[in-house]
Amino acid sequence: MTGSRRVLSLSKPVAGGEPEPIDVRVPVGIFDVQLPARQFVVHHKVAEVGDVSLTTEFLLRLLHSADGVPEDVAASFFGFNANEVAYVIRDAENRAYISRSEGRIWMTDAGNALFKEGDKPQIYEVVKKTERVGFDLLSLAPCEREPQSEFERSLPEIAVRDPNVVANASKHVPESFRRFYGEISSRRDREAADQLKRSLYSVDDVVAGDRFSAVVPFVAMASVRRPSEPEVFLEKWRTGHELADRDRVVHGVAEFLENLRTVRTPEDANALDVLAQIAPEYLKEYLNRSGFASLRYFKELAGRAGELRSNRPTVGIVGALYQPENIERIATAIGYTNDRALVNDDVFLWVVPRRSAWGASRSFLELLETLAREGVDIDETGRKLERAPILIDEGKPQWRLIKAASTTYCRPNTGAIPSSLEVLLIPRRVAAVVVHAPIGEGHGFPIPLGILSFDPTIVGRVHRYLTSHLPAEVTKYGSTDGFNIRSCLEWRQDADTEVPNSGP
Repeated sequence: MTGSRRVLSLSKPVAGGEPEPIDVRVPVGIFDVQLPARQFVVHHKVAEVGDVSLTTEFLLRLLHSADGVPEDVAASFFGFNANEVAYVIRDAENRAYISRSEGRIWMTDAGNALFKEGDKPQIYEVVKKTERVGFDLLSLAPCEREPQSEFERSLPEIAVRDPNVVANASKHVPESFRRFYGEISSRRDREAADQLKRSLYSVDDVVAGDRFSAVVPFVAMASVRRPSEPEVFLEKWRTGHELADRDRVVHGVAEFLENLRTVRTPEDANALDVLAQIAPEYLKEYLNRSGFASLRYFKELAGRAGELRSNRPTVGIVGALYQPENIERIATAIGYTNDRALVNDDVFLWVVPRRSAWGASRSFLELLETLAREGVDIDETGRKLERAPILIDEGKPQWRLIKAASTTYCRPNTGAIPSSLEVLLIPRRVAAVVVHAPIGEGHGFPIPLGILSFDPTIVGRVHRYLTSHLPAEVTKYGSTDGFNIRSCLEWRQDADTEVPNSGP
């Protein structure tokens, strides 16, 4: 064969250009959402493997091999006397498995049907059953009902896009019950042997019961190449075929995540400026004439996980502060400050960003508990003290925040603190500053990006920033019950006294 030889060539990066990054995925959000569901009472019949005596089974096996055996031969074969063989024959005859004619025993059609799956007879009995089953109202797949806290009940709900399914769910449940019967029965009968003895015979009636909701946890994973378009990962909820059977739920969660996208505003740029002024030494490589290079910072954090050390008091943060890996980092940061001589270590401040699904995760409660209990003193009676949470939202707080912490206050929407800025402060100990804004594009998912530090210089700057930009007292929404912010922000330091601004 003749012809030119093909040469494989590898493209080289353009001079001065950056190599194509590996498409690393990074968790940028963690959520719990409510899945609407309903309970149904399903009246049905199942075919269960019946129990017969071993002697009856042996007789059926004998006839399966040699039909028409004389009764005296069968008695001799088993070593039975006349009374014993009469009892065995009568038992099989009453079940219509055999017939008797001229002193011989014959297998009936019903008896022969027992041997369709092999040499051992499969004997079934049809039994009436009633099952109380929950089905979600998106995919009409089985859904377990579990007790929920007030916080869980305040979580956002996945939208139902097909009202016909909700209105006529009882008509669709029989088909779903048949489809998922194996899964439904496996939850009741844990032993595989018990499941093999039962099969669904018919669905007779369905009665609709109470509405309820189930919590669906998921993680938003963003890629380095397309950071503003994260994807849904539901492995903590379902995997494999169970996830494939709930396709409409998957689409509903994806739609929920897509609806969280925002448009980048000048206020986001102001928030990034505040971040850069809080930690200029740490972020100096990402500052240019255009401002803060958030995309380059995101790519850098995606390639390496920042871990705190005694000689590394500041690390970059990507994703919600209450993601498990960030909760661990915050606990580590608190641990590094246990040797500081502190007074009034009884509260922590959390300026909440104005993002619709912020805090919509049970891991948010875990971080609240960590902040309340980690590194606190023990009183004279040996009781471990706790820090009180002071959550500060912009305008009317979201209901779930009040359910998570009754000490949730509001600040006026004056623009003094950008709406996309999140500030967490354990006074004189630890600070985290995070900006929630789209990266790289004008419209996209607001990726949390910022720093966590126990460096006294950075913590001091956060003290002064909040002192300058929060009102002296914050109040609960619709109430005169207030909290004096200044009381926990006073901290005299010899550090740089410059206060970051929120304005452009």
